[in-house]
Amino acid sequence: MAGYRKRMHLKAWLLLAAGLGTPLPAPAQQAPAGQTELQQLRSELKQIEARIDALEQAALKQAAQAQSAQSQSAAQQPAPPAPLVNPGAPPTPAAVAVTPPPPTGAEAVMKAEDKGMDTMDAGMGGVMINIPHVPELKIHGFGDVRAFLANQNLAVINPFDPGVTTPSTEGGNSTFALGIMDLFITSQISQKFSYLTEMGFEADPLSNGIGVDLERAQLSFTPNDKFSLSVGRTHAMLGYYNTAFHHGTWFQTTIDRPHIFEFEDSGGPLPIHNVGVAAMGKLPSGKLGLHWFAEAGNGKQTYSLEATVTPANVLADHTGKSTNIGLLARPEKIDGLQAGFNWYQASLVPVVALLPGYGTPAFAFPNAVDYYKQNIYIAHIVYIQPKFEFMLEDAEMRDLPRGSVKPLYTSGGYAQISKVFGVVRPYARFQWLNPNFKDPNNAWAGRWVGPNAGVRWDINAFIALKLEYSHYDWKSFSVDANANQVLPILHKTIDQLGTQITYTF
Repeated sequence: MAGYRKRMHLKAWLLLAAGLGTPLPAPAQQAPAGQTELQQLRSELKQIEARIDALEQAALKQAAQAQSAQSQSAAQQPAPPAPLVNPGAPPTPAAVAVTPPPPTGAEAVMKAEDKGMDTMDAGMGGVMINIPHVPELKIHGFGDVRAFLANQNLAVINPFDPGVTTPSTEGGNSTFALGIMDLFITSQISQKFSYLTEMGFEADPLSNGIGVDLERAQLSFTPNDKFSLSVGRTHAMLGYYNTAFHHGTWFQTTIDRPHIFEFEDSGGPLPIHNVGVAAMGKLPSGKLGLHWFAEAGNGKQTYSLEATVTPANVLADHTGKSTNIGLLARPEKIDGLQAGFNWYQASLVPVVALLPGYGTPAFAFPNAVDYYKQNIYIAHIVYIQPKFEFMLEDAEMRDLPRGSVKPLYTSGGYAQISKVFGVVRPYARFQWLNPNFKDPNNAWAGRWVGPNAGVRWDINAFIALKLEYSHYDWKSFSVDANANQVLPILHKTIDQLGTQITYTF
């Protein structure tokens, strides 16, 4: 095989030499007798290698001569004429850098996306801003479907909106109902900044139409566990339930929230939402685990032409701002235990002429005034474990009318307990809401006192089925033909069976 490769090598160089037009060395004489073929090939190879060296030297010499001739030709050409110089003009730079125009349209968007840049205005020729870290938006969803059967007209016992009640001639004793379809959106903007928003698609019980509510939209700054700051629309830090459970019903054990913590647009008396600023942090308290919190905001809107009972998103109906301060403890020795207290104060400015039933013979608030100073005190103690929960809260609302020394009180709260057995969680709750029916700020919430008992079955990690029985001692205003709340006050006993399938996706 080695001899064959050498013969092929010899033939190749013979062809190369023939192509260059260079005379070949004389072929070797025939080997004398007794000389082996190997010796003959070695002799021929030495002659070929010597010839290759000679050819390489000749090629290098020819290249050097060609380069020298080209340089002489360039030197003999005349130099270009010198430009005219204005003595008063500044010196002209040797070269001017030309910057191409920034890309626009689809090209700009494509380039921005490829480089991890902001594309908000790239398509209009705007400046592309380099973003070193692109926040990741995460979306979670929650929803539920319900069914109720009661011994009373559901339109009468569920007024939903303060001052706007479905007439008692409408509705029935049973219904299927869509719950809220809640989108929970979060983004970790940086190590210390985060964003949260909650958007709800809800069915209006009065029109049966679907509306969209921006429930929360808050930007938070959390440098450490001793201090955090949030701005925007938040859930007010009132007690435990309002900070632990939000609009997704999948998280809570029961079908509904306690009536004292019901949302404003569903008939709850508390200022559940806050538009403003909130701060909280951990205090140096050792194993006691003390935390502080404070809030300031627009406060609860009262009856006016432009405002509803929900907090103002843009313009408050009065100058005074609400404040809320509190303290809570989470002892290290008892995992899951929390106890706390908070104090909320605000100004309420109802427009008397717009109160429910105003101008009718049975107007419920003949002594109403246009200003109330409101104070709310809430205390809670909870013990939460994966398979056991106990929650107890009480809220006392104190409204003092202008020019009076006699405050009007509304109280509410609940006690709830549950325990898990496999995939089933039986639960029981007793709740109370006792408004002062002479107070136009809280009377429309009605009286709700009684027990709830039920069971929650977690079908899997994302879907749960609840079955619940409720019994209430209920009081509220009568309703006239125009849906105005008027006197006299109705008093009923309500028995209701409800079911709910709730899910997260």
